[in-house]
Amino acid sequence: MITINGRKMGKSYNNTITLREMFFGGHHLLERGYPPATIRFFILQTHYRSTLDFSNDSLQAAEKGLQRLLNAYETIDKLIASATSTSNVPKIEADCFAAMNDDFNTAIVIANLFEASRIINSVNAGNETISAADVAGLRNLFDNFLFNILGIKSEKKDSSEAIDELMKLIIDIRATAKSSKDFATADKIRDTLTNIGISIKDGKDGTEWSK
Repeated sequence: MITINGRKMGKSYNNTITLREMFFGGHHLLERGYPPATIRFFILQTHYRSTLDFSNDSLQAAEKGLQRLLNAYETIDKLIASATSTSNVPKIEADCFAAMNDDFNTAIVIANLFEASRIINSVNAGNETISAADVAGLRNLFDNFLFNILGIKSEKKDSSEAIDELMKLIIDIRATAKSSKDFATADKIRDTLTNIGISIKDGKDGTEWSK
């Protein structure tokens, strides 16, 4: 039950699309590739018994929608609790459980998560109030439903992964400088790293770094 731009997907229509093309691009109907989390989120926005229509516009909308939820989740830590709440967070959680019990209706769950995002942004802007219990409830809501049940993962890399990739790049640049006999640049890279507490060691298997 998959359509592409409103038309049934099939080889005879020359509109088939693979997961590789969705992730990395290269399909004439897509402007670019999309992260796996975006594809997953897009699929979950439609009930599994309903027809799923792929299009570049719908994937872009899903990407923006998912980012909106992830941004709201990060905003939870900024919320200032009050004595009372103007929104009913427990009801949103109950509605999410009810939707899952209603034939795994992920589309309704996501709609409720968007409502939770609205509350988070409104409280953060000072337009609504929220209790400490409801702040915790919002965090649990996202942890349980968006991340654990729906299986969504942020595409952002943690700082350790970013540092590892940055160091690989620096080591590659230094290796290129050495192979070009630009020893001044290679030594400058090594000395600069040493000054900030990072040591590099050249060996037969390549260059290793440590803090």
